[in-house]
Amino acid sequence: MNLKTTAYSTAYFLAAATLLHASPAALGANSGESPPVSANLAQPAYTVHELGSVEGGMSDARSVSSNGKAAGYVTFNIDGSFRPALFELGKLPVPIYTDGPGKATGVNALGEVVGWYMQGAATQAFRWKGNTLTPLPTLGGSSYAAAINDRSEIVGWSEVSPGVVHAAYFHAGKVVDLGTWGGVSAQATGINENGDIVGFREVMREGVLVRQGVRVLSGQAPQLLRPPAGFDALVPQSINRNGDIAGTLHKAGGLSFDTQAFTLVGTQLKRLRSDACCNGSPASAAAINNARQTVGHKFDAGGDPRQRGRLWQNSQPVALDVLPEAAAAGWYALGETTAINNRGVIVGVGQTGARNVRAYMLVPKP
Repeated sequence: MNLKTTAYSTAYFLAAATLLHASPAALGANSGESPPVSANLAQPAYTVHELGSVEGGMSDARSVSSNGKAAGYVTFNIDGSFRPALFELGKLPVPIYTDGPGKATGVNALGEVVGWYMQGAATQAFRWKGNTLTPLPTLGGSSYAAAINDRSEIVGWSEVSPGVVHAAYFHAGKVVDLGTWGGVSAQATGINENGDIVGFREVMREGVLVRQGVRVLSGQAPQLLRPPAGFDALVPQSINRNGDIAGTLHKAGGLSFDTQAFTLVGTQLKRLRSDACCNGSPASAAAINNARQTVGHKFDAGGDPRQRGRLWQNSQPVALDVLPEAAAAGWYALGETTAINNRGVIVGVGQTGARNVRAYMLVPKP
């Protein structure tokens, strides 16, 4: 799916009436499902790496490529205090010198980094490679790049007029308006190696904007993913090669952190517990790999950090925040876990023994 095949034509995505509705009932219990790809995965052991800092500031990794590059941001003595950054094991972080404060949200095996930075009151999506920063074209206003695959396809969003946001697809120096998928606004949040896209639309329900998931598989009409009973929002964050999704549900009427992590395999939605013993604390899922290993965090209102790293294998939680290997390496706690690649390499942000906030990378041991 690329601009040459015109699979992502504006007309295709603006045809909101073609949305396939997956009802809450269709996203039901996992009954009769064949064993997941990850069924035989043992709980891994890791080597824990700190990804460094600039001038002793904080660092945060938000994405990891198929070959182990990471991207996120660093803080240091610069106007606005933080800038996007590229991280590689054994090297110092490479700040990306954008005009204003910004963060990187995606990186691919080619070393292309995408994200956003501030220009006055607006945000500007960018692509960076080899010390060359390229602002991405917009639909008229602010823009944001959320993810990139190894085919250099980028997804995110852009304003078409003040306050009106459409999902967007960027490739080869062009932007395609993906529309709002039948909502009042929409954002694309993830893209896999096949060019399949996930995101969400916003719709008005009883005077409140709520978010409903959208999955767009290659050559198919967008599929609407409604939240199950008891939840008012379903927000996909990541899609793997098989079209499986990881993301976050929001409890109806709850506070902003009243969330539950989920995976969606086909039409089978699984709510992920944050702790093995019980339903646990609120949680969110950020990424899923081809083996259906899923990462994210649980929210601990009384904790420090409040966001505690989690890995889910076979839908069972692994508490990365208290990983023995991390404690042995001098970490106080591994916080939010943001991305995982198909080799099981994980990145996120945590606190060292000196309570410095640093990006980390977990590399599975052979």
